[in-house]
Amino acid sequence: MILKHIYKTLFFAVPMLWLNACSDYFEPEPDKNRTEEQIWSIPDYAEGILLSAYKEMPDMYNTYGGDFLDCATDNATSNNYGSSMVKLRYGGWSSNSNPLDVWTTSYNQIRNINLFIQNGLDITYVDYNEEIDQDRKERLKGEAYFLRAWYQWLLLQNHAGPDNNGTILGYPILTRVYTQNEEPKLTRNTYDECIQQIFDDCDTAALYLPQEYVKGAPDEINHNQVGRATSIAALALKSRAALYAASPAFAMAEQKRWADAAKEAKAVIDVIGTLPAIDEQYYNDANSAELIMRKYAFNRSLEVANFPVVLFGKGRTNPSQNLVDAFPMANGYPITDAANSGYDSNSPYLGRDPRFYRTILYHGAMFKDSTIDLSTTGLNSELVSPERASRTGYFLRKWMSADVNLEVGNQKSDNHYFALFRKVEMYLNYAEAANEAWGPDADPSGLGLTAREAINAVRNRAGITSTAYVDQLAAQGPSVFRELIHNERRIELSFENHRFYDLRRWNSSIDQLNATIRGVKIERVVTDIDTSFQIHPIDVETFNYEPHMFYGPVPFNEVLKSSEIVQNKGW
Repeated sequence: MILKHIYKTLFFAVPMLWLNACSDYFEPEPDKNRTEEQIWSIPDYAEGILLSAYKEMPDMYNTYGGDFLDCATDNATSNNYGSSMVKLRYGGWSSNSNPLDVWTTSYNQIRNINLFIQNGLDITYVDYNEEIDQDRKERLKGEAYFLRAWYQWLLLQNHAGPDNNGTILGYPILTRVYTQNEEPKLTRNTYDECIQQIFDDCDTAALYLPQEYVKGAPDEINHNQVGRATSIAALALKSRAALYAASPAFAMAEQKRWADAAKEAKAVIDVIGTLPAIDEQYYNDANSAELIMRKYAFNRSLEVANFPVVLFGKGRTNPSQNLVDAFPMANGYPITDAANSGYDSNSPYLGRDPRFYRTILYHGAMFKDSTIDLSTTGLNSELVSPERASRTGYFLRKWMSADVNLEVGNQKSDNHYFALFRKVEMYLNYAEAANEAWGPDADPSGLGLTAREAINAVRNRAGITSTAYVDQLAAQGPSVFRELIHNERRIELSFENHRFYDLRRWNSSIDQLNATIRGVKIERVVTDIDTSFQIHPIDVETFNYEPHMFYGPVPFNEVLKSSEIVQNKGW
């Protein structure tokens, strides 16, 4: 039984498990149907506060108005012209209309978690066995601190930014319950203070959480609890936060910060070991060794939104030619190096990195026993369905289950596992941080891994066995090797909602944020002899981000409510 099933059982049995939202995130308000004494006297009610925090975490990647956040980057666009991603990429977001606003949601959860830490660890959960009861409390304590770190991280990721003096601010740190009488006037803490608080909560969580939930383990840490936080997940969150904290948008590229981020990533790698073998369906596999922490859904919503027209989908997510070109050839060389890569522009989809075929549906690709025709007169074209046709000449393959069926009368759903953290991210975190701290081949701290070795591990697992290109770039130093690392991160973590934040934390140029989305038109040419297809490059759209949009805004209402809450510069 996974966490999703726990939710169903508990929330239907006890419909009011968490505290209702209140007008001010500083002040908790008890469940109006039960007194505070009742909540803390019944273990299921108390634990329900944490389960509510789990439930609020997304269980799919396309939770941005039905789109992936990649659709607000040069990775993709959407054929839904009214989506919230359109608002982002055309510069139409604001402090009072922000698709990435997590302020109220995060503080509601932080408030309730603080209430649990204050009261929920002093009650008896297992009255028939003191040892098991203590184990339960330790696990719940670890979960509480992990969840608080998670929601603090969301605040930092989406709302951190500079004040008018250039000081990078985070969010007001709340580590206890505030009462109405206190009428707090809290200011935004500095970015560094917020990072340290997240680190501290992750460390506490890792101290009390099990590494994994397995069959045959005691009740509190057996496989019935899979989906809850683990000590590895806590370390993974700390690694992600440390990487951001070292990045140019939030630090002055300090070598020590990069070194610290490398050490945090290596701490996770030391536990997870080498990267496991992977196939294109790991996100439908309950037993996948790739997932550090996951959410779960049994549905077909991803496929309804993104299957090609011919498979009864809406074809919503359209990967860009920009992303297609980022995938190297199977020998590891980029397509721009035709002499070494063997790339043939007349057969652009042959011999590519195996990850390309797991990510992109292109003209001529096979999927669900169908050959995908993306020509201008094909079954997926504007002639057949203007609102569902691809704008770029590509459809999304990643995350799509071949076992899902959308045909009326024969519909079928499948399991989908949303990875909050994947093992490969830790190797990419390490490669980036180690390269910035010491270069591609140095390991002055004796961690037992270099940036070059970490990237080779990622590419080798993907199916690129040659290291020639990686070795060639490593010999040219960290600045050249940086571009390879950034590209590996782009293709490996595509459609996992990383690139939007990566481009910003790297302080990429505004021109890169506003890169023109490119695509292809596939023309069918019929002669008396045969039928062929000609590929024509096209420009699809350009973005309109402004410089202050490297950082997100603080919600307008929060600035209005308190003169102590400073808005980010430019918003």
